[in-house]
Amino acid sequence: MSAESRAVDPAAILRAIADDSSKAKTAMAPSARLLYVAWGAAWIVSFAALFLTFAPTGLSFPLVAALIIAVVCVGAAIVISTVHSVRRGTGTRGPSVVQGAIFGNIYPVAFALIGLLGWRLASTGIPVDVMLSYWMAGPCLVIGALSVAGAVLWNDRSQLVFGVWILVVGLGSLAVPPPYNLLAGIVGGMGFLGLAIIETAKPALMSGPITAAVHG
Repeated sequence: MSAESRAVDPAAILRAIADDSSKAKTAMAPSARLLYVAWGAAWIVSFAALFLTFAPTGLSFPLVAALIIAVVCVGAAIVISTVHSVRRGTGTRGPSVVQGAIFGNIYPVAFALIGLLGWRLASTGIPVDVMLSYWMAGPCLVIGALSVAGAVLWNDRSQLVFGVWILVVGLGSLAVPPPYNLLAGIVGGMGFLGLAIIETAKPALMSGPITAAVHG
C-alpha cells in the first residue's frame, strides 16, 4: 500500500499537535521550582525578621532593619521572577503576550492599593500590632486571588497550587493573634520550599494543564 493511499487518522494528528503545543508552552513557561525557592527564601527571612521585632521574646530587633530586610528579600524575589519569566517568554508573540502584560501590571497596581489603604488605616491611630493582621492577610489575598485567576486564564496547574497555598497561609494567619500570625509567613515560605521539592521529584503533580483538552 502506497503512502498516499494510507488512511490518515485525524485524532492522531490532533494529539501530535497538542503534544507539540504542550512542549512549547513548557519550554517557554517559567520554572515553578525556581519561583518556589525564590519566594520561599524571601518569605522565611522577611517574616522571621518581622516576628523578631514584634514577638515578646525579649529580643529588640529594630523595626527599620526588619523592614529593610523584608523589602530587599521581596524585591529580590520579584526581580528574579520577572527577569526569569521575561527570558523564558522572549520571542513569543500574540494574544497571550498581551494577556500576560495586562495580568502582570495588575500586581503593582493592586499592591499600591493595599499599601495606600494600609497607610490610611494606620494614620487613623490603629496600633501597629493590630495592623499586622492586615499586612499579613491583605497581600496573601491579592497574590492568591490573582494567581488562581492566572491559573484559570492559562490553564496552568502550577499557578493554581501557588495561589491556593498563599490563600491557605492568609487564612491561617487570621486564625492566630498578632504577632504570632507572622509565623504563618514563615510556614508559608517553608511550604514553598516543600512545593519545590515536590516539583523536582514529581513534576506531574505540580505542573501542566489543570484540565486536558479532549479531541474527537
